[in-house]
Amino acid sequence: MSTIVVKDGNIADKYYNVVGAGTAADPFQQVVPDYRIANAIRNIAVNDGVTVSVYEKAKNLVKFGSNPSLASGVEETVWSTGGIEVLETTNAIGRLVSTDAGDTQTVVIEGHTISGSDFTFVTQTATLNGTTPVVLTTLLARTSRIYNTGSTDFAGTVTVYTNGGDTHLTASGSDNQSLKCARTTSSTDYWIITGFDVAVNRSNIANVDFKLQVRESGGVFRTQYFTSQANGGSYFTFDQPLIVKPNSDVRVQATSNAASTSVGSSIHGYLAIVQ
Repeated sequence: MSTIVVKDGNIADKYYNVVGAGTAADPFQQVVPDYRIANAIRNIAVNDGVTVSVYEKAKNLVKFGSNPSLASGVEETVWSTGGIEVLETTNAIGRLVSTDAGDTQTVVIEGHTISGSDFTFVTQTATLNGTTPVVLTTLLARTSRIYNTGSTDFAGTVTVYTNGGDTHLTASGSDNQSLKCARTTSSTDYWIITGFDVAVNRSNIANVDFKLQVRESGGVFRTQYFTSQANGGSYFTFDQPLIVKPNSDVRVQATSNAASTSVGSSIHGYLAIVQ
């Protein structure tokens, strides 16, 4: 990103941020960003006093998940593990295992470490050893995704967990990755959420309440968007994007009026890095 100065003889110089550069043969073309994104960036500057850039971060973020069997009247997170994740306060997540001895694929695990109240995004690889637990190279406080980089499908259910404690990711079968509609932002990133979809999956007759919730650092989960869905699905575009601050936890919760209800959800947006 560059800055150009336009001389103004009447008032003062004007400064403009531009993306890219041009030549005499190929002049620079200014691209006007989506007003929703530009306005969100402006809101962050005015309200938080920081400058952020979606362009410099260059990362779309779609977080999606499913819960295959909601209990009747019980709120659960939309993730394949079921129930509600118990979030760690230290870097305690460090084990990887499969329920099938034949699973020896290499996987990538995405998550965050914590130092004080600051989260740092970490990507690491590990190799499954069947039903024998594998210790991760980097211990984590949050996990957002695991996916298969091998040449064969998972035969069992692959789990990332705290030794002697809670499960934080599961992945199985031909999905070859976790289905977890939850994410944490690092200490240097905002998440500008522009869309949200929910679904009550096929062969289900149920009414389901969905909550998009955010927990800022040191706080509690607050519902930022609510909707109900019967059979089928819906997508919601946010004309006023939801701005998630650094060091925040985001999740989608669902409550069904019927037992064994299968649901899905996705959160769509862009990461913006603090300049």
